[in-house]
Amino acid sequence: MDKIFNQVSKARRYLWLQKALAVLPGWLLISFSIAFVALLIPKLWYVPYTFESWGRNGLLAATAVALVGTLAHAWALRPSLRSSAIELDRRFQLRERISSALELTPDAQQTPIGSALLQDAIRQVERIDVRDQFPLRPNTVTPWVLLPVLSCIALFWVPDAGQSAENDLLLASKERIQNVKAQTKPVLEQVKKLRNDLEEKGLQEAADEFKKLEKKLEDLQKSEKSDVKKLLADFNEIKREMEQRKESLGSSDTLKKAMENLKKLDQGPADKMADSLQKGDFKQAEKELEKMLDQLKSGKLSDQQKEQLAKQLDQMEKALQKVAQEQRDAVEQLKKELEKAEKSGDLEKTAQLRKKLEQAEKSLSKCEQCRAMSEQLAKASQAMKDGNMQEAQQAMEEMMGQLEQMSLDSEALAELQEMMDEMQNAKNSSNCKSCSGEGCAECNGQGKGKKDGESRFTKNSKGEGKGEGDRAEEEDATKDFDSQVREQMRKGETVFGGKVGGPNRKGISKEEAREAILNASAEDPDAIESLVLPKAQREQQREYFERLRGN
Repeated sequence: MDKIFNQVSKARRYLWLQKALAVLPGWLLISFSIAFVALLIPKLWYVPYTFESWGRNGLLAATAVALVGTLAHAWALRPSLRSSAIELDRRFQLRERISSALELTPDAQQTPIGSALLQDAIRQVERIDVRDQFPLRPNTVTPWVLLPVLSCIALFWVPDAGQSAENDLLLASKERIQNVKAQTKPVLEQVKKLRNDLEEKGLQEAADEFKKLEKKLEDLQKSEKSDVKKLLADFNEIKREMEQRKESLGSSDTLKKAMENLKKLDQGPADKMADSLQKGDFKQAEKELEKMLDQLKSGKLSDQQKEQLAKQLDQMEKALQKVAQEQRDAVEQLKKELEKAEKSGDLEKTAQLRKKLEQAEKSLSKCEQCRAMSEQLAKASQAMKDGNMQEAQQAMEEMMGQLEQMSLDSEALAELQEMMDEMQNAKNSSNCKSCSGEGCAECNGQGKGKKDGESRFTKNSKGEGKGEGDRAEEEDATKDFDSQVREQMRKGETVFGGKVGGPNRKGISKEEAREAILNASAEDPDAIESLVLPKAQREQQREYFERLRGN
């Protein structure tokens, strides 16, 4: 019985292989046709992959899909033992000996008839070779498989499609947006830190201004816009906010300028405070003023020192008044020049003077702290001259508060300047592909020299060592961001061009011109319906019409 099972199992395997060979060409045709379409895509449209890897992976995937599909399909169509035995009987003309023997139960095999049938089936399977009637031949469709396979291979010699200009712009825009976000992230952290410091010091008004700036930077970080122009427009708006905040903190510059112009300050207790004010170190100036106030309260200042201090405070007050008056005079002078330019009709000069006047008025409006400082200096100086030390102490205490505010403004101004530099670096690195906005020598202009043991000659770069070649070109630090925002055109400025002599004359409208044409056409003479022609012309006319009629 084992011999019968072995032969039937062998026939079953051959039948399964024949099924696999039958369905293999179809699976190969389908998979390689799909692979051909997939490999054709980078030839027609740009794909950011190299075709070598794309094509190799496509062919391997098509082969794997065809083999797996063939095996699964053939396994689903595999024959059973009974059908394999019937097919074995049919092909070797055994008259159902094998299939009948397989159907015998163990009890039936013990009967004389069953035993005889089983022995006869064993003798028949011993003399046959299954391979004779179960040959493995390729399908007639198999040669057609070469068509998609060769087509796929031929695509390796077809050039890939180039990247279009639109794709270039889109990828460049995305890279630039990511670079801008990466570079402005540390600016956001600095703004948060500065806002927290101002809130801890109780300066809520200034903290609110930085909170608005922080909100705009957070919106910039969270923005998912692909329009780089719109993103840079928002970026420029943030930069303008920083510029405005910086201008609002610039009132301490007037005091510093006044102290710098005060070259001949008499000697006295306020020498160190004046030096600190000249350097712009308001924190140190506050400390020196506090020392003088302590000495004044404790009575450690002699009458001579008090007199010197009063004189020094008076000189400082006059220096501040002088700077403020110079600014007022400059504003008045610009107004006169502007009025003169407007009368002369010089538009270019008028625009320039208006801009200068606006800047001068802004500088003048930022002197509130300086005016308050000047008033306190005058009060302290006059009180010390009058011998009223209590009023002088009160004025100096108010001066300390103003110096403290100026110190905070100066620190905020320095941090704002640092953030402005970060924003400038963000502009430089927004187009940098080598660092993705993190900052590098290419976008920030920070080169490095060679290490010891290496060549110390560098070309077109910065750093230690002897230079070689031309210096690298860099953009001017304009601290502006190039962007273009499409806006609706608005009406321009109305410019008076002067008077023109001559009488007023009414123009002609389209309706009036139309009526004139219609009236003129109505007055034209009618066409002549009857006209007597000369004889020669009459004969020519008659001959023409006769030929036309075919007579």
